[in-house]
Amino acid sequence: MKKQRKIIVYIAISADGYIARADGTVDWLSRPRTAGDYGMSAFYRSIDTILWGRKTLDAALGLQKKGSKGSGLDAGVKNYVFSRKAPRKPVAGVEFVSEPISDFARRLRNTPGKASG
Repeated sequence: MKKQRKIIVYIAISADGYIARADGTVDWLSRPRTAGDYGMSAFYRSIDTILWGRKTLDAALGLQKKGSKGSGLDAGVKNYVFSRKAPRKPVAGVEFVSEPISDFARRLRNTPGKASG
């Protein structure tokens, strides 16, 4: 019997219910850090795949370029970026997906060697 994958949605969201400001910035994420990580380290060790949107990837790469600790892509997980258009320069460790998510999910399920849970 094939084991089902466990899917967890994790989204940073501000108190007013938005992911980014009207101008697309996420500077509210750069607030001073608290003493604990509220279990995020253990949670992050439990995942094997991250699905990104193109704008989120661009923001993460921008923060990484500025030297913001922990903001870049992790080569230890599979990174898929959903976008209608791939960037001109390839991004290491990222597979760009332009197909509908239902087609992507079907393809991933039917690809030999992919993790199933």
